[in-house]
Amino acid sequence: MEALNSNGKKGSILNPEKSAYIYLAVNQEQLSLLSPALENWGGVSCRITLANPSEATDKDTRSGNQGNLAFGFLYQSDFTSAGKLKESLAERPLARCVTPLEGQHLPSDQHLSLSMVIPAEQCNDFRGILLYSTVPVSIVSVGLQPIEIGFSGTDSYFFPSQGGLWDRSQASVNFDFTLAQKDFDAAITAEHTALMSLSLKDSPPMPEKTSQQPQLRFQIGGEVIRLRRAPNQRKASFHGIGLENPFGAFTLLQGEEMVEGVTMTLEKNPIRHDGAVLEPLATDPGMIPLWREASWRHKDYELFEWEQFPGILFFDTADYKVQDDFFKRLAFYTEKTGYIGTLVQDKDLVGKHGFNAHDYRSETLAAFFSLAESTNFPLNEKEILLKDILLHNGIIKKASGGGYESGYGAVISLSQESALYLRYTFVAHEGFHGLFFVNDDFRSKVASVYEDADPQSLYFLHRYFSLQASLNYNLNDTYLMHNEFMAYVMQQSVAQTGSYFADNLAQRGSMLRAEPELCAYIQDTKGSGFSNASQVLSDYVFQRWGMEAGRISLVGR
Repeated sequence: MEALNSNGKKGSILNPEKSAYIYLAVNQEQLSLLSPALENWGGVSCRITLANPSEATDKDTRSGNQGNLAFGFLYQSDFTSAGKLKESLAERPLARCVTPLEGQHLPSDQHLSLSMVIPAEQCNDFRGILLYSTVPVSIVSVGLQPIEIGFSGTDSYFFPSQGGLWDRSQASVNFDFTLAQKDFDAAITAEHTALMSLSLKDSPPMPEKTSQQPQLRFQIGGEVIRLRRAPNQRKASFHGIGLENPFGAFTLLQGEEMVEGVTMTLEKNPIRHDGAVLEPLATDPGMIPLWREASWRHKDYELFEWEQFPGILFFDTADYKVQDDFFKRLAFYTEKTGYIGTLVQDKDLVGKHGFNAHDYRSETLAAFFSLAESTNFPLNEKEILLKDILLHNGIIKKASGGGYESGYGAVISLSQESALYLRYTFVAHEGFHGLFFVNDDFRSKVASVYEDADPQSLYFLHRYFSLQASLNYNLNDTYLMHNEFMAYVMQQSVAQTGSYFADNLAQRGSMLRAEPELCAYIQDTKGSGFSNASQVLSDYVFQRWGMEAGRISLVGR
């Protein structure tokens, strides 16, 4: 950058009582980068990083126990026709910081960063920066970055274009995003959406009881959200289109000591030329059931990715018909006795039930689309779109010899047509399936619990699977049996598991007629064979990932 005063040439303010300002102008080469950055990022912030200059001494500073800093922008109107900086500058928004001092200086071992959004309507007139400081400071760097508002730790603060004040001597994790709305309204498009992110400190140790799980609660724009902590969890993402009002006050109600930073950024999620959504929104599954359909990026479906387990995608569909178009043929190919491994024609699917929620691993998806390609089977539009989504996200890959091979991940689906209580159940049931697909250790744990389970209870479950026409599972598929056993004992809380089997499944007419003695056994034992298995698996997932039977989510609202 071009220095506009003597402090600018040094890149430092060494004697604030004599001269407390630095003025720097951008050159034409740097200026040419601004428009492409604005177009690519959707919005641009300018960031300055400061440090305590090594040349500074105590005699160079004013008395007091805090330093005052201010950072702002220079525009074309601040220069004369000859290109000289005017002697008197008009008032303008400033990013201000009050910071405690170490002696009479900034802490010698810490950098301090301030950023402010360059207003989109003034980008063409942006010409440089100004810095004011009452204590010695040295500029470490100045640069452009994607729009960001909020704070990170105690050394980085990001302001909207209207500026503001950050008092580090009274640091708080609360933040008001109200002023950010102007900048984001100018930047949000169909492909650029707001994303609020929490940076978290190391997770506290997991307690023995789930009721004692560490958690924080916060309010954003009037909406209260709870976040349970999990091992190795360092961030949580909340998309603006999934919140009631992201541009409001952020207030920590519980667990303030766990938060390291809160920021609002723009997330780029490209939409294909035909309007198809290929890029998922990374979030916690607990956000999905109440996600407003009106904010979807596509009228037929929204696509999510489990933030804690990247590669596991959640499809939420507008209704059962859309869900069937995506997954019904897959259901018969994967799990329906008499159809497994075959591609069923549309005419033969008429009147047959798939599932109201779905789950598929990458190996199955690759095999399905490979068979369709090798046999020139006519897939429908949603199945072709599904294949594109899977390829885009690396769940399946093109094989060198033709067809497809498995990548990494899994697919889960639920529908808006399901009642809300079922949507929560499906998120848990299908989510545990997704975890089973991608985690070897979890599969091993499930296998051991399955082998140790009460034999009569297992036989009851197998009979239930075979007697329900809507299920029609292949009982000879050990992988499938492990997976479904796990999901049935984990889809509700441990306390509810025994009664789910004893008072629900064992009371169904089809079971009572076919297996009256088995039903009596499950009722007499109150489903304890299942609740015991549920308890073991629930304890395991709680210690590993902060989940429990009936809940895969860490977020609740």
